[in-house]
Amino acid sequence: MITIAAIFNTGVPILIFLLILGLVVFVHEFGHYIMARRCGIFVEEFAMGMGPKILQFKGKKRTRTPREGEEDVTIYTLRALPIGGFCKMRGMEERIEDDPEAMNNKSVFDRILVIVGGSAMNFILALIIFSVLVFLTGYVTPTVTELVENSPAQHAGIQVGDRITHINGRRVGLWDNLRFTLDMNAGNPVDVRVNRGGERITLNMTPRLDENDRYIIGIRPTPHIGILSDSNELERATVFGSVGNATAMIGFQVRAPFRILAQFVSRQPVPEGAGVRSIIGIGGEVTAIYQEAIDYGILPTVLTMLSLAGIISVAIGTMNLLPIPALDGARLVFLVIEGIRRKPVSAEREGMVHMAGFVLLMVLLVVVAYRDIVNLIR
Repeated sequence: MITIAAIFNTGVPILIFLLILGLVVFVHEFGHYIMARRCGIFVEEFAMGMGPKILQFKGKKRTRTPREGEEDVTIYTLRALPIGGFCKMRGMEERIEDDPEAMNNKSVFDRILVIVGGSAMNFILALIIFSVLVFLTGYVTPTVTELVENSPAQHAGIQVGDRITHINGRRVGLWDNLRFTLDMNAGNPVDVRVNRGGERITLNMTPRLDENDRYIIGIRPTPHIGILSDSNELERATVFGSVGNATAMIGFQVRAPFRILAQFVSRQPVPEGAGVRSIIGIGGEVTAIYQEAIDYGILPTVLTMLSLAGIISVAIGTMNLLPIPALDGARLVFLVIEGIRRKPVSAEREGMVHMAGFVLLMVLLVVVAYRDIVNLIR
C-alpha cells in the first residue's frame, strides 16, 4: 500500500528537482535575453517550460520596428511542461532584411555574445553556488596531514606536508579531483607529483581498493572548515579561497565528462555509475540523494541540493556549448564559419543541419530515457 509518507518522500525530491531544473534553465535563457537586449535585438518571447501556454503577460519595452501581424512587445510565458524553456529572438530562425532589431542583421561578434550568454550565466550561477557552499561548509585540499600505515603512499616515500599537485601529469587541485583520477585509473600504477617545500618530486605507486571499492593511496588530506563549523582547531575558508576553490570545482565538473567519454571510447574501465543520463535518470538520482541526505537533517539536505544545482548548471552550460546541431555550440560553429568566409551559410542549409541534429538528439534522449526508466523500475 502506498502511504502518505511514501508519497511525500518521493514527491518532495521530484519537486525540488523540477525547481532546480527551472532555476538553471531560467538563468540560461536569461543569459540569452540580457545579451540580446544589450545588442539591440528584439526578444519576441521569453518562455519557461515547453508545450501549451498556461500563463502569459506582456512586457513594457516596445520594438522600434513593429511588424504587421506580430506583437510589438516581448511576451513572457509559462508553459505546461516544466522541462525547458526558450528565448525567441527576431531574426534568429529566419533572415529578415532591413530590420535593425533582427538578430541576423547584427555583427558576428554580437551574435556570438548572445549565443554564449546562456552558458556564461550557467557558469556564473555555479560559481556563486559553489563559492557560498565552500564558504559555509569548507573544503579539502590534497595536502598530506597523515599517512596510513603500510599504504602505497608511505611505501613510495610521500611525507606529511607534501601537497599533491599532479597524477599522471594531470593537475589535481581538489581532493575530489584526486579521488576521481585514481578511480579513473582503475588501480594501475600512477606517477604522483608532490610539492615539498617548493621542490617538485615525482613518486610512483599503485593504488589499492578500500572496503568501499574506491582506489586509495593511503593519505589524509587537509580540511578547511566553513563558517558553519564551531571548531577552532582547523583553518577556516576565506572568501578568496572559497571563490578559487569554486572555480576549480567548475573546471573539474567541465573536464570530468570528457575524460569519462574518452575512456569509454577507448574501451577502458570507467567509474561505476558514470554515463549519459536523461532528465528522468537525473531526477531519480536527485531523489536518491535527497532521501539519503534528509536523514542528516534539513540543513545538510539544503546544502546538498544546492550542490546538485551547481553541478546541473555546469552540465547544462557545458552541453550547450558542444558543437551538436540544434544546440548553441552548433550555432557558434556557423558563426565562426561566417566570420571566416565573410558571408553567412545559407539559412536553408543551416536549418537542415539543425533539424537533422534535433531529430537525432530526440532519438538519443528517448533511448536514454527508456534505459533510465527500466533502471528505476528495477
